Amino acid sequence: IARMKNIQIILILFISTLSLSAADKTKKIHQNLNPKKAKTLIESYDKAKEKLMIIDVRTREEYEQGHLSKAKLIDFFDDAFEKKISALDKKSPYLIHCHSGGRSMKAFKLMKTLGFEKVFHLDGGILAWKSSGNRLKN
Repeated sequence: IARMKNIQIILILFISTLSLSAADKTKKIHQNLNPKKAKTLIESYDKAKEKLMIIDVRTREEYEQGHLSKAKLIDFFDDAFEKKISALDKKSPYLIHCHSGGRSMKAFKLMKTLGFEKVFHLDGGILAWKSSGNRLKN
């Protein structure tokens, strides 16, 4: 009986260890970044030649006045916004932003709810990006 209890304890420890290591591999990242950290994130993906999808949730008019390089426009006010976001690859990394952070924070929370694995939010949006001395593409 004592031997059986020892085997059960060892099995429980083994299974617990396996569960923890599997959880690490599927760890989801949802972070709010200031402009400096967002710029560093973009540069690190560029340097590693890995794809980071930058999503601008502003209107077309706002986007055309200046946007982050390589940003894809998905207008938050579009009736199909949630459908368009849902259609994106949930395993890819995303940096999401808007003008001042309100719309993109709602989109950020939506993406988290939908099960996206790596979503970063530019805190303060384009306003914060520009006030930090960063440039926009026209």
